[in-house]
Amino acid sequence: MDDAQIVALLSGIEPSEGEIPKPPFMAAIAAAPVVAAGADIDAVDAWVKARGGWTHRQPAHMAAPDGQREPLFFIVPRGHLQTRPGSGGAPFVASPQSQGAPRPFVPAPPDASRGAPPASAPPGGIASGASLASAEIVAFAASTDLAAAQAFYGRGLGLKQTGQSPIAVTFDAGGTTLRVVLVEKPAIAPYTVLGWNVSDMAATIDDLIGRGIDFEQIDGLEQDELGVWSAPGGAKVAWFKDPDGNMLSLTQF
Repeated sequence: MDDAQIVALLSGIEPSEGEIPKPPFMAAIAAAPVVAAGADIDAVDAWVKARGGWTHRQPAHMAAPDGQREPLFFIVPRGHLQTRPGSGGAPFVASPQSQGAPRPFVPAPPDASRGAPPASAPPGGIASGASLASAEIVAFAASTDLAAAQAFYGRGLGLKQTGQSPIAVTFDAGGTTLRVVLVEKPAIAPYTVLGWNVSDMAATIDDLIGRGIDFEQIDGLEQDELGVWSAPGGAKVAWFKDPDGNMLSLTQF
């Protein structure tokens, strides 16, 4: 079961609202339809965790005799779900006709769905020289005020500025290029757009607060006095916003 099939399956299930505490930029996808579709639950669980989500399972006292706890919801960042054109970023919801009796999950033959890879392609399926596996990635953020963004990402977050033009400011974010681009009106996403993995959450927050950064308290989440939320999987997460309202995060695993 590959990533595209998992995305299509989860995106075809209407997210549940209000049934389980979660950040506002996460979607709670009921596990029952996924199980009924015959999907590989371990593969789905691994895919969700790799993207910063988690699997909400039955309470321990309801575990099976072998200790297994059935999944109830997959908590997935909304940005990793397919969206419908004109939906404003809302996850795709399958039509009523497609939500009838569940059908077994049957992967399509590779040649039928994507075509056979060229003879010169490596095991990953992309021809030599065309792979992005070793290419440097560039992160983007939008801003309506480059001066404010320059001060925030530079002095506020302590990132080294590496370039500037009338339409963008670039920074070195731990070896990754962050390009903040000037726009007339940014579309503020309801989920985190940039995040940093840190080794000491409390020390990092203390440093950023000293630089004038305010951390978010999010309704429905149990956060400590620093704004840190402890995920079921053990990760600690805190959120803050840039001057344009983009949601940024810190995570300590």
